[in-house]
Amino acid sequence: MARTRKNNMGKEPVTFALLGAGTRGELDLGYFFEKLHGDVRYVAVAEPDPYRRKMFVERFKIPDGNAFSDWKELLQKPKLADAVMNALPCRMHRESTVDALKAGYDVLLEKPMAHTPAECLYLADVARKTRRKLAISFENRYNGIYQKFKGLLDQGSIGELMDVTCSEHVGYWHFILSYVRGIHSSAEDGNSFMIAKGIHDTDLITWLVKSRASKVSSFGDLSYFNPENAPAGAAERCTDGTCSVQGECIFDALKQYYEPGRASVPFSLLRGQSLRTYIDFLKNPRFRTFASIISPDLDKRVVLDLLKTGPHGRCVFHAGNGVVDHQTTSIAFENGVTCSFSLSAFSAMWERTLDFRGTNGEVLSKDFSGKLELRTFAPPRVKRWGVPYHGIHHGGGDESLLLDFANAVRSDDPGVKSSTAVENCIESHLIAFAADEARLQDKVIDMAAFRRRAEEAAGSLQGGKSGQGS
Repeated sequence: MARTRKNNMGKEPVTFALLGAGTRGELDLGYFFEKLHGDVRYVAVAEPDPYRRKMFVERFKIPDGNAFSDWKELLQKPKLADAVMNALPCRMHRESTVDALKAGYDVLLEKPMAHTPAECLYLADVARKTRRKLAISFENRYNGIYQKFKGLLDQGSIGELMDVTCSEHVGYWHFILSYVRGIHSSAEDGNSFMIAKGIHDTDLITWLVKSRASKVSSFGDLSYFNPENAPAGAAERCTDGTCSVQGECIFDALKQYYEPGRASVPFSLLRGQSLRTYIDFLKNPRFRTFASIISPDLDKRVVLDLLKTGPHGRCVFHAGNGVVDHQTTSIAFENGVTCSFSLSAFSAMWERTLDFRGTNGEVLSKDFSGKLELRTFAPPRVKRWGVPYHGIHHGGGDESLLLDFANAVRSDDPGVKSSTAVENCIESHLIAFAADEARLQDKVIDMAAFRRRAEEAAGSLQGGKSGQGS
C-alpha cells in the first residue's frame, strides 16, 4: 500500500477507501478531505453509479485500478488504504463493515450504524475480535457549541444535572428533502425519523448526561405529508404542468431544486453563521442548491430530467412516504436524570435547542443561531456566548471528527480511540430503537430487558443465524 507525502507535522496522511460516493461521502466529507489533504486522503472508491464514480475519481485523483463498482470487489483486493469510510446506505452497513474489519481496515461508519439493536452490538463485537478501530460519524460531538456546552457541565456550572429538554427543529425544507422525497422516506426500508435523524440527538444527550437509559416512551405520527392533506388540484408530480396550486406551494420541487433561491428564509435567521459558511456558500455552487443532493451535475437539463422521473419531483402529499413527521420521546436515565426530546418537521430553520437544568442553574443553546447561555442561581447571573455555526457542514464538526479518527488510526495503541468509538455510541442507538418500539407498540420500554433481548439476538447473528434481531 503506497504512502503519500507527509503533512506539516511530519505525519503521513491517513488514507481512506470510500464505500459509497453519494452526497455524504463525496460532497459533505469530500469538502474536508480536500481541505485536510495532508491529514486524510481518499485513495480508493467503490460506487455503483458510473457517473458518480467517474466524477469522484477525477476530483480526488484516485489511482488507476482503485475504483470499483462493487464494495465487495474493493474489499477483496489486497489492502488499499489505512481505513474505510463507509457511507453506503444503512441497509448495507452490517455486511460491508464486517467485511472491512475482517479485511484489516479501521472503519469510520456513517450513522445509523445498523438497522437493528442486535446488528449494532454485533458490529461492536466484530471490531473487538478483529482488534480494529470502528467509529461512528456523530459529528455533533465535535461542534464548537457542544464542546463549550459540555465544558460548562463538566465544570459543575449548574450543580447536579436534573432534567433535559431537547428539540430538533428539522426545517420543513429539510424534512421534505430527506424524509418525504428522499432516501429516508420509507419505514419499510428500515428507516425512521428517529433512526435517521433523531439518533444525532440521542447521541448528544447520552454523551452529555453520561448515563444509560432505564426507561423510554415515545409518541408520534405522520399527520400532514399524506394524500388526505393534498390541496384540491395538486398534481402527482410538480413537473406535470397541471398543478393548479403550484404558484403558491412552498413545497414545489421546481422551487426547491430547479430554481434555488425562491424558497429562501429570512436573512435574520442566518446571523449566527460562521464566516466560513458564507465563504463556502459563495465559492461552491453545489452548496447553493438542493439539486446537488440528487445529482453531482448541476446542468439544469439534467436536474429537470431527474425531477421528471425520480422521487424528488413528486408532490409531497403524493410521495408515498411512510415516516412520522413529528415525534416526542421521554427518557429516564439510570442516574436519575429525565429527558424530553422532540423531533418536528414544522419549523423554518434546521436548528437544535438544548436546555440542561441542574440544582444550581441551567445551560441553554440554539446551535444554528450560535447562541449559548448559562444561568446560575447562586450567585444569580447570566453569561452568554456567541459560537458561530457552520450551517452547510452540520456545524463544522466533520473536520474534527476526521482528524480525531485519523489520530486513532495512526496509533498502534488499541487504547487510543476517537470520541465516537463504537462502544461510546451503542447507547444512543439503543435509545433510538427503543423509542420507535415504544411508539409503535404504545408502551414504556424497560431498557434492561431491551438490552437483554438485543444481546441474545446479537448472539444469534454471531452464530451465523439469519434472524433480524431485536
